[in-house]
Amino acid sequence: MEIKKVFKNRRSVRKFIDMDVSDEIIDEILDAANTAPCTDTCNYFFGVVKDSKIKKQIADATIYANWVEKAPVIFVCCSNIKYDIKNDKSDSYAHKGMIARYGKEVVDLMLNAKDRKSIKTLIQSSPVYIAAQHMILSAASNGLKGCLVDFINLEEINKILKLPDDITCELLVPIGYPGESSTPIKTNEANNVFYEKWDK
Repeated sequence: MEIKKVFKNRRSVRKFIDMDVSDEIIDEILDAANTAPCTDTCNYFFGVVKDSKIKKQIADATIYANWVEKAPVIFVCCSNIKYDIKNDKSDSYAHKGMIARYGKEVVDLMLNAKDRKSIKTLIQSSPVYIAAQHMILSAASNGLKGCLVDFINLEEINKILKLPDDITCELLVPIGYPGESSTPIKTNEANNVFYEKWDK
């Protein structure tokens, strides 16, 4: 399918028909996810959950997203969180980059927080969203739809899936054949581009 058409066919849905997603399509979605860029401190892992009992447990660990239980397949997007900014030198690329991006006050909070796992999870969260979006677009190219779900109890899902300590779930991508009509794409403001400097 032409890429522009894939973009336009992508919709977030929360209802699915009771129809399995083939292993061939699942593999294609995983291949798409694995083409996403990763960093030198982060590797991705993707869980494929089709078992109804595990899907129910995962659904119970979401915030107002119990509907994920009905998805034929839930992709669990995970990150390796071995990297900890606290172990970096103050002149390191990552340290300087985070200060430039977020400011010293926020980086100091990251460095001094006692809950290291939460900080490491936060630091590694954004790159895996690119992989998740690749999944959504690959699904759309096959006539499926889904939704990114990230208001979830990460620790509970980590326990359900028996993930090791240095791997954490970051978000869920439930996928299936849509069981509801899609609403038109909500586009950004028509005049949302500026050139060189903001002059609106």
